[in-house]
Amino acid sequence: MEPALLAVRAEAGKNLFTWISCHGVFTLRAVKLAIRLLQVCCVLGFSLGTSFAAEDASIDRLLKKLPPPEKLVKQSAPQDPALKDPLLTYAITSVMLRDMSQARFYSRKLSEKYPHSEVAALVYGNVAYRSRYYAEAAGAFRKALTLAPHDAYTWMDLAIVENAMGHVGTALDAMARAAQLSPNDGDLAAVLGFSYINLNRVPQAIPPLQRAAKLLPRDYLVQSQLGYCLLVTNQTNAAIGYLQKGATLNSRYGPVWEHLGVAYKKQGRSRDAVSALENATRLLPSSPLAWRHLAEAYQATGRSAEAQRAAARAQQLGSAAPKANKKKA
Repeated sequence: MEPALLAVRAEAGKNLFTWISCHGVFTLRAVKLAIRLLQVCCVLGFSLGTSFAAEDASIDRLLKKLPPPEKLVKQSAPQDPALKDPLLTYAITSVMLRDMSQARFYSRKLSEKYPHSEVAALVYGNVAYRSRYYAEAAGAFRKALTLAPHDAYTWMDLAIVENAMGHVGTALDAMARAAQLSPNDGDLAAVLGFSYINLNRVPQAIPPLQRAAKLLPRDYLVQSQLGYCLLVTNQTNAAIGYLQKGATLNSRYGPVWEHLGVAYKKQGRSRDAVSALENATRLLPSSPLAWRHLAEAYQATGRSAEAQRAAARAQQLGSAAPKANKKKA
C-alpha cells in the first residue's frame, strides 16, 4: 500500500473527528467510522507470518476492510448515552492533538462511566491499542463484543490486539469469528485463509479461500493461493485450474508459475512444466527452489545439459541464501 494512500485515509479520519467535534453532533455511525479510519495504520501491524504470498496479501486485505459508513452500524441501533458526554469530545480532541496519555485517561473515564456503552468501549479499546496498552485494549473490545456480539469489525479489532500480544491462536479465532459473521465478505475470507497459510495450517486455509475465490473471481492472489493450498494437500487436478486462472489474471506473479510447473510435473506433463517453470525463474531469478524444479523438468524431457545448468544455478543460489524462514508461496 502506497504511503500517500495511507496519509489520505488517516487524514480522512482526522477530518471526520474534526467535523463531529466542531458541530457537537455525535452518532454511533460517525464515531465508529472515525475509529475505523484512524485505525488504518494500526491494521498494518496485523500479520501472522512471513509467507511469500500472504506477506503482502494480509496487509492489503486488511486495509481494504475499511468499510463504508453504511456498513458500520444499523440505523435502528439505540442511542448510546456516551455519545452526548463531554468526555467523548475530550478523548477525541486528545487523539487529534496526539496526546495519547490524555486520550487514554478520558476514554477510560468514559468507559467506567458508561459500562454498558458500546461506543465508550470501542473508543477506549482503540486508544489503548494505539497507546500500546494491549491488555486494556483487549478487555475493552471484549466488553464491546458482549454488548454487540455480531459486530464483525469489533472481532477484527480484537484479532489485531490479540496478535499484538503474541496470542496468535486467539487472534485467529477472532478473525474466524469475524469471517463467520460476514459470510459474503470475500476480503475477510481471504485474510483468514492467508493467515492460516502463514501459520502453516494449509488444510484449514482451503475453506475460507474457496469462499473467497467464489466472491472474488478476478483476484489473482486468491485464485493462486487456493491453487497452492490444493497442490500441497495433494489435490493436484483441482489445484491446476485455480493456478491457471491466477496466472491468467496476473502473468507477472512468479510464485503461481512455480506452483503450476510443480503441478504439471506431478501429472507427468513435463513440457508444460518446463514452460511454466521457465516463466517462474524469469520472474524469480533468485529462487533456488524454482531453479531446482526447472532442472527436474528439463531432465524429464531429456534436456540434460540445460538440467545441469539449472541445477548448478539452484545450488549456487541455495548456498548463498541467508538462513531464513522458508517461503511457502
